[in-house]
Parts: sequence; structure tokens; C-alpha cells
Amino acid sequence: MIVTAKEDFINLITSISIDDPFACRIISQYNSYDSSLAFVDYWTVIDDTTGNITGAISRCGTNFILFITTDTDINEVSSFMRIAGASSVICNGDYELDLFGSKCVKGVILKKSTTFEMLDNTIYVYTPDIESAYDLIVKCADKNFVPPQFDDFYVDVNHKLRHNTMRMCGISADNKLAAVAMTVAESANGAVLGAVACHPDYRKQGYGSSVVKYITNLLILENKTVYLHRAKNANQSFYNNLGFEESGMWKEYYLGR
Repeated sequence: MIVTAKEDFINLITSISIDDPFACRIISQYNSYDSSLAFVDYWTVIDDTTGNITGAISRCGTNFILFITTDTDINEVSSFMRIAGASSVICNGDYELDLFGSKCVKGVILKKSTTFEMLDNTIYVYTPDIESAYDLIVKCADKNFVPPQFDDFYVDVNHKLRHNTMRMCGISADNKLAAVAMTVAESANGAVLGAVACHPDYRKQGYGSSVVKYITNLLILENKTVYLHRAKNANQSFYNNLGFEESGMWKEYYLGR
């Protein structure tokens, strides 16, 4: 049974798991955008027999996030996605959704729960302006990540920064932004890193790794587990050298509409 979320939505999710990147993303969205807004919705997945919570679903526009557990009725969730108007669905890669005619891409979930030592304290890290961060992200975009339109990016990032559900760190060189990293989601127990970018002129100089280390340490010192969704075969050595460990797989389904 899939029902509209109630006021205890976050407590119900954390009662199942406090160590899951998809739960983190749903909780972060819930704290960012109130359920009264027309472009978001939130649901809990309930076992029909026991009445226990077995998962959660969030929607922003036509993009869905699924928090799935071993007790979730995957067939029911698949049916719900097919009729809910989803254009994309991201979830734990251990589960196979039945979404007719969808395209599926996969990747690795990385995890870090211990701080980095011996940071370069001579590097100044700051919060860059949103436009500079966006320009750098666009410059570094590849087939694994297509940036949203600037207006959509600006409104979303500005809103989440004000609601403390994301943060952004940058390092400058020669008076321009050389590297940036941000959290795409944060909850009380976790954070998901995303949009890590280093200007092509400043690669292999330690800027990219420094900004990742800095923001990761900030989060871990707040008792948050840090996750990252790495695209398949992308930046593998970079994150391995930083000590991120594989903790599962993610899948994202794209449905033709």
C-alpha cells in the first residue's frame, strides 16, 4: 500500500534506516520543499499485512526518488511509477523495477565515514557564488552528467542553501574558480556529494581532491555519512585514491513521455 506522507514522514524513514543515500535524498527534499507545493509529493510504502513501513517515495516535477528495502513490494512500486507520470526514477541498484520501455543507467555508490588527515591548510576554501559554480560545472560536463538550465539550477540551489539542505565549497586560482563540490542532499545523518568539478587548466594540481576532502570533513565532523553516486567507469581512480569505498549500486530509469 502506498499512501500520502504524514507529519511523521521523516521519523518513519529513519526508523527503517539512518544509513541510506536514497533515504537521505528524500528527507533532504522534504526539508527543502514543503508537501503543500504543487511540484512535489511524498509517499510512504506500507506492508498490507503487517502495517509496517517498508519504503518511501518522493517526487519533484516528474523525477522520482525511491527508498526501497528488502520488505518493499517491488511490483506495487513499479506499477505506481508507471501510472504516476515519472520521467526518471532513481533507486538502489539491488532492485529491478518493471518499467516498460524504460532506459536504465547504472553506477556505483561510494561511501566515506572517516575524516581525511593532513589537509593542505594553505588552500583557502570558500562558498562561491552560484553563477560561477554553474559555469564551472557546465565547462566540466560530459556524457555522464548534463547540467540543468541555469535558471532552474539557480532557483533550486539558492533555495536549498537558504534552508541548509545543501552546501557548496570552492577553491580559486588566479582569481577564478578552479574547483567546486557541493552536497545535492543532506539529512541529519547523511549527505550526498555531487557536481564535483575542476577546471581543465587546474587539474592534477590537487584542487579537486582538496575541495572534496574539505567538504567531506565538514560533513563527517557533523556525524554525517558521506555518499557519492559515481557513474559507471567514471573517475574511478580519483575516488579510490581518496579512500571512498563502494557500498552498493544505483540505477536510474528514464521513461519516454
